[in-house]
Amino acid sequence: MEKIREKLNLLRAEVDAANARVEELELKVKDLEQDQTLKERSIVSLEHQNNQLEEKLERAYEDIERLKGSEVADMEVKKETENALRKIALLEEELENSDEALKKTTENFREADIKIELLEKKVEQLNMTIQTNEEKNDELTAKNKQLSDELEQIMKQLDEI
Repeated sequence: MEKIREKLNLLRAEVDAANARVEELELKVKDLEQDQTLKERSIVSLEHQNNQLEEKLERAYEDIERLKGSEVADMEVKKETENALRKIALLEEELENSDEALKKTTENFREADIKIELLEKKVEQLNMTIQTNEEKNDELTAKNKQLSDELEQIMKQLDEI
């Protein structure tokens, strides 16, 4: 009888631990989903910045073409061309950095998505474990009641003797 109670207490402790683990994993999933949302926003922001840089680059190329097309060879035109070339070089560098940041963010997003999937699977497994443990607990409770009833009958029979 005592062993059954100990086993019931053990199963209850396992169920409580599994429930705590499920709650912990659900919090992790929530955190990862928030992180994923932030990364998605970051991707959108980087894409917007990337588009702006591409537009600036296009304008700079247009400026170069306009400056090249003019026949005026004075120093101001040369300075504007040099400045435009410097701007283009800086914009190209910014564009490369932006592309690299976009690639990294996309990779981080994919990793977070994989982590979320894994944690969701773990939550599902733990829910299944909880269900199994609850079923075992119900079976043991029923068996305990049956044994208690049998013990009471035996005790009544002994008292009658």
